[in-house]
Amino acid sequence: MTIGIDKIGFATSQYVLKLQDLAEARGVDPEKFSKGLLLNEISIAPLTEDIVTLAASASNSILTDKEKEEIDMVIVATESGIDQSKAAAVFVHGLLGIQPFARSFEIKEACYGATAALHYAKLHVENSPESKVLVIASDIAKYGVGTPGEPTQGAGSVAMLITQKSTHHGLLTMITLPKRATSWISGVRTTQALLM
Repeated sequence: MTIGIDKIGFATSQYVLKLQDLAEARGVDPEKFSKGLLLNEISIAPLTEDIVTLAASASNSILTDKEKEEIDMVIVATESGIDQSKAAAVFVHGLLGIQPFARSFEIKEACYGATAALHYAKLHVENSPESKVLVIASDIAKYGVGTPGEPTQGAGSVAMLITQKSTHHGLLTMITLPKRATSWISGVRTTQALLM
């Protein structure tokens, strides 16, 4: 059985801050950001956007109505809280109109959460081959003005439909059996290194 990422979609805010402008405002060399972080701009979420709207946008861009009826699990990986009450997956489940019996839960960890969600989705599909799992990584990172983290903040979401009949088998295999470690900041690949 081959399990993989059948579809993948992305969403980010429509607002962008050029790191050249931030560097000038902070009185630092722009290359600290462009070469040191390998970033040229960061996404800034307005007050009207949160991880739920980003997650729903990324997901809605790839899902058909038929798939929304077939999905039996929704997993949202995030480090951003939304309301101190429900998991973001519950809100995304409702916004997308996914069939009501799909299990929905959240994994609260930014760096490893989406990888853990992909592993969980793979195990679920192995045990139930007709299953379709929607895995979403969605975050809004905000750091203080003038802090070292300020140029690394951003907003974005990626949605992945995990199935047995994937047309992109290698994507999940790559994640499950990594030979390279890749670092992502605000949706931009920053580094890639061989694992020993």
